[in-house]
Amino acid sequence: MERREKIEADIDKLGIEYLLQELPRDTKMLPIIAKKLSIPQEILHWSLDDRQKFVTSMKDGNISVYNSRGMVIGCARAGKTTLVKKLRGERNLTTESTSGLEIHSHLFKLNADETTIIACGKTEKNKGYLCLSPATLERSVENKTETSRFKENELLYNPSEATSFTHHAEMDETAQLSAKSTEYRYQSNSNMNDSSNVIESFESTLSNSNLTLPKTVTPNAEEHKTKFDFSECFGSVDMKNLKILSLLDFAGHSAYYACHHIFFSPRAFFILVVDMTKNLESEATESCKKRNLIYSNWTYADYVRYWLGSIHTYSSEEAPVILVASHAEGNGTDPNKALEYVFEICNWLPKKLRKHLDKSRVFSTEKNSNKNMENLKRCIASTMKAQSHWGEKVPIFWTKLESMLMKLREGCKLYHLSHLLQDVQNMSELRIENEEDLIIALTFFHETGVILFQSEIKDIIILDVQWFVDAFKCIILDEEHMNIKDIYNFPEFNNLNERGLLSTILLNTLWKDSSFFQHRDSLVNHMKQLDMLAELSEEIWYVPCMNKLNYPSDILQNCDFSSRLCFLFEFLPFVIYHRLVAACINNLEMTPWESKGKMCIFHKVAILCCKNSNLRVLIAICDNSEPTHTEFPYSIEIQTNVTNPEKINSQLTSKIKKDICQYLTDVTRAFSSCERSFDVGYRCRLELFGINVVGSIIKEDEISKPNYVCSKCSPSHTVDVGYLRSFWENDWTHFNQTWHNTEFPDV
Repeated sequence: MERREKIEADIDKLGIEYLLQELPRDTKMLPIIAKKLSIPQEILHWSLDDRQKFVTSMKDGNISVYNSRGMVIGCARAGKTTLVKKLRGERNLTTESTSGLEIHSHLFKLNADETTIIACGKTEKNKGYLCLSPATLERSVENKTETSRFKENELLYNPSEATSFTHHAEMDETAQLSAKSTEYRYQSNSNMNDSSNVIESFESTLSNSNLTLPKTVTPNAEEHKTKFDFSECFGSVDMKNLKILSLLDFAGHSAYYACHHIFFSPRAFFILVVDMTKNLESEATESCKKRNLIYSNWTYADYVRYWLGSIHTYSSEEAPVILVASHAEGNGTDPNKALEYVFEICNWLPKKLRKHLDKSRVFSTEKNSNKNMENLKRCIASTMKAQSHWGEKVPIFWTKLESMLMKLREGCKLYHLSHLLQDVQNMSELRIENEEDLIIALTFFHETGVILFQSEIKDIIILDVQWFVDAFKCIILDEEHMNIKDIYNFPEFNNLNERGLLSTILLNTLWKDSSFFQHRDSLVNHMKQLDMLAELSEEIWYVPCMNKLNYPSDILQNCDFSSRLCFLFEFLPFVIYHRLVAACINNLEMTPWESKGKMCIFHKVAILCCKNSNLRVLIAICDNSEPTHTEFPYSIEIQTNVTNPEKINSQLTSKIKKDICQYLTDVTRAFSSCERSFDVGYRCRLELFGINVVGSIIKEDEISKPNYVCSKCSPSHTVDVGYLRSFWENDWTHFNQTWHNTEFPDV
């Protein structure tokens, strides 16, 4: 408490210049600082130089932001889209199953007394995320007289005096993807079988197939040169002080989970829709119709745990969740029945996930009545206003930059960063002098959902986020593939839908009648950077979420193998496993191992080869249903192996362990927390992966003696801990000791 009072006293004394001090290392203080300064919390993770620029901009003028994002989630057929329609007051409640993600920008606003939400009018939906209110305009005029940096005709909100400026949008693709393809070209090792011949076979099949490129356009061709006149691009003016809510309606089918993590944000709240007629222990067959997959046997309780776990991992540890119990016709929307259902849900949740829920945010609904809808709307309004970023301040000139982005979106789907930098540098009122300044602003718009921009893929800005989602949907929606699948190309479609192998020619076919095709390389490169797919060669991509093959337990024979390294999760968004496999291929230069002419990548297991080595790395996801593992029911497990008589190189395996530890830390750490979301351990028995006897899991912090007695197994047995750890020695001890003293960047 004393520390908090000192921080608040320093902020009272220094004001916005508090950001120029060394900030507290305790991340629990960051929300307090952000709230006290009324700024986006993300700013506190910026470097000192970036914070200095932000402070300068704030002194020149800032605006308060009253804009919220809600995300509607839940199982397929739970009633998510129906709920959105009812909130909007629509009478026609006929719906079709949501495919992927539907983004509804500026769908609602707070009413005059800010007690509930109402539907936005047509003109209001076109407002920007940032709006200039009358009070902001007055402050802007005051700033004009106080500083010489603004000239008379450079007032941000003055359209009549704005400088006219045009620029050609030349959407030619850079050769980045091709360069990366060459740099990470499929490596083969002369001393072992690898995937080169299977790729050659696959590519030969492609060349002999009847799949042809569209003749009307070539991938990455230049668009028609469109002139953009930015003279009328100025910040949205909000005379009514609108306070806006945008909604994202997520598909409930498991096939789409591979892209959901992109949109979960620490700035969002969530509406979780559950069908209260369903027994939580029964199988949710509507969400996954395929058998023998990760999600195939999931119950409704498993899905609730999955969604809340995803929120906890990718949003924040305190993200508020409003729970809507749909299909309550049987009990007349009795609030007590809804609470009973929620308490039943809580029985299936670990303590960390239960804190996202609150009994004051629980409602039951009927499809054909408006019972409880007004109470739900009032709850949404109060949840919006209670968020830490509500009313935060950002530099005033960012409103004009957002207007430029909206103008660009009207004519193109993506834009080169270098072109935008040229544009803004010709507009002195934007105060953007270099690429670094521009990236700071674009990062904010990415975090608020206006654009899709990855700092590591700096050359391209995706202006239409829905367009990007739809591009990925074309790849993974196998039901839609039937429309273009024929007797000539069905082998390529089967390779995608069964093995996750996507050829360039097939991708061209899927995207040929859309704008995706023109921007193929940029789109695919973004998906690669987000670990949604992996590059196997210049002609073949691997889409992990599409792989449905079962792992044959006898595939590894005559080999020396390591102990099984286990990363233990209390709750695990399963897309993390897919992302890890893709990242090992994309970033660690691993390649799928080939056996009997086929690549050994499966739905729950991947066997990869290390570059310039005969070492193979098996990566698997395991569902630990044993009673002794209730604390960590899910694990990602790693085991290395080599063909006899070779021996495993522990120096190489220790590096692999370190790399995977760091990657999992980065992708599973919530934005606002440095709490590690997994433990590390080992299987107590030294057995090759795939056999029936797998042994129990011993956590690192349970090991205190060289000979550990494993009482989790029956009968109990002694474990040579030193031998288990010898395969992965030297790195984890150091990693574990230094982790709490290390500041990791935001994901």
